[in-house]
Amino acid sequence: MIIIENTEETKVKVVSVFSLGEIAVEYDMSTMPQPENILGKTHEMFYDKETKSLYYEYTDIPKTEIEILQEENEAFKQSQADQDENIMLLLLGGN
Repeated sequence: MIIIENTEETKVKVVSVFSLGEIAVEYDMSTMPQPENILGKTHEMFYDKETKSLYYEYTDIPKTEIEILQEENEAFKQSQADQDENIMLLLLGGN
């Protein structure tokens, strides 16, 4: 079964598709929540049958290899800068 927009137009957008074992739920689209745009997270919409409300749950997006390498590179640069500062302090007679 498909759910389509309620319009008089001939061409309408399919808003949902479901198969046997699932049910259609009528919902006032004017009160439909919008997901937050959270960096590094993805969202999934859920429906609470008791409260008859929609809500989003957010999960972390796994980091790519490039992101992991960039973080490691930044940590290495910071470590190197800290060591350079310590060497300068020692050469200048500081602690």
